[in-house]
Amino acid sequence: MFGRDPFAEIEKMMMEMFMTPFTTSRMSYRMGGGTSIEISGKGFMPVAIIEGDEHIKVVAMLPGVNKEDIVLNAVGDTLEIRAKKAPLMITESERVVYSEIPEDEELYRTIKLPAAVKEENASAKFENGLLIVTLPKAEKSVKKGINIE
Repeated sequence: MFGRDPFAEIEKMMMEMFMTPFTTSRMSYRMGGGTSIEISGKGFMPVAIIEGDEHIKVVAMLPGVNKEDIVLNAVGDTLEIRAKKAPLMITESERVVYSEIPEDEELYRTIKLPAAVKEENASAKFENGLLIVTLPKAEKSVKKGINIE
């Protein structure tokens, strides 16, 4: 057993299991009614998509990112989130011995939303590493009741 790490294979499998969804990937999710959501991107950025009658909310976790390093773009039924992680802040008298935190990592997600949105009325809030983007639905996508005569 000398010279061989008995846990190397387990660590390799754990990295494949837990890190693969956060590297470059594309996922597609189909909801009822023929609506689908497609998400592609790179880096660790867990995302939740919440649909209301008149708006869509996208919540993204961006730990280690500064507000100034986030770029949001929305057009039609697509939202793009881009961010860059800040490097670890260490002094000259310190050195990193071990770190699982990627430095200077670029993160992005391109999300095909379940409905078209009004880009000009969108709003976003970033606090404590949590980004919340609220996108009002375009008029043609808003759920409306129909009167029966």
